[in-house]
Amino acid sequence: MNVFSSTPELDLNALFYHASIGIMVADEEGNIIKANPFLLKMFGYELDELAGNKIEVLIPTRYHSAHVGKRTNYMVQPEKRLMGYGAEFEAIKKDGEIFAVEVSLSPYQQHDKKYTTAFVNDITLRKKAEAELLEVKARDLIMEINLSREKQLNELKTKFVSMASHEFRIPLSAILSSSYLISQYGQIGNFEQQEKHVNKIKNSVAVLTGILNNFLSIEKIEEGKIEPRIAEVAIEDYLTNITEEMSPITSPGQAVIYTHTGESTIYTDIVLLRHIVTNLLSNAVKFSPKDKNVYLYSDCRESEIEIRVVDQGIGIPAEAQANIFDRFFRASNSGNVQGTGLGLSIIASYVKLLKGSIEFESEEGKGTTFVVRFDRFNE
Repeated sequence: MNVFSSTPELDLNALFYHASIGIMVADEEGNIIKANPFLLKMFGYELDELAGNKIEVLIPTRYHSAHVGKRTNYMVQPEKRLMGYGAEFEAIKKDGEIFAVEVSLSPYQQHDKKYTTAFVNDITLRKKAEAELLEVKARDLIMEINLSREKQLNELKTKFVSMASHEFRIPLSAILSSSYLISQYGQIGNFEQQEKHVNKIKNSVAVLTGILNNFLSIEKIEEGKIEPRIAEVAIEDYLTNITEEMSPITSPGQAVIYTHTGESTIYTDIVLLRHIVTNLLSNAVKFSPKDKNVYLYSDCRESEIEIRVVDQGIGIPAEAQANIFDRFFRASNSGNVQGTGLGLSIIASYVKLLKGSIEFESEEGKGTTFVVRFDRFNE
């Protein structure tokens, strides 16, 4: 049964005049022909104030030029734009208040003239609700990040306690036993053995100092307290001195061999450079057999500086290589070699501060090559 067949007359104008959505009709030149009461109230106009005006009167001035172009293109190839899929715009009321609207369009043709009916919905409340939802999501995300950070910090603290209980115990035990033996050898006048144990104490103190310095470095990096101080340095002489400083920690039959190519003077932060090179060399020495040399190469090119540290040591297992720069990470084959797992993490941060990059190649049982590259700094 057709429900409209028994209706003697259906006044479709009632839909237009009593609809609870803004409705406007415009011709192909963009002139407003008709507007329903809901739209007039929405914008604060009387019909005679809008009729005959371009539809741009309802859009903020800064969008007029762009909208005219879009309107012209639309009339060339008009198509329906359904509500819910309509475009969102900023509209302007008669009193100058700007608010958000969604506009859907329905083109039609009558008496060889093109017209477009626009359905306009005030979405101010919806936009406000969306903004509030985004704000809630942002707060939740910040809370989630803070919780994640707190979890990471707790994990770091746990790892630190675990590492410290082991790494601090070894040098402290050495200091305690050497102190006792110094006293014993002093009573019998064995100065050679006394000197030996004094050196053990010095080495143990150096180890403890290094561990503490690593933690201080992490704190400074986290707080952004480290700023590179660029200065001129004779790179070949500087790195030669560092290799000589490595001699006390090398094993019998082992040496650090240094080769330089390119310019001899560069500009960089010598303190950060020292940390990077010293850490890479000490690792190479520690993880290399007694009779295997460690090699240091520096190459000053036109646009960058490259430093390579090459060893023939135990290498890094393939499954560990993705985590080698993580804090407290130590490869499974590091065994009883002393270390905190912090050094590579710290130097990776130092390399970043120098606008450089660090990469490596390694094969377990055959050795490792670390390559550090820096941009050339100007004076």
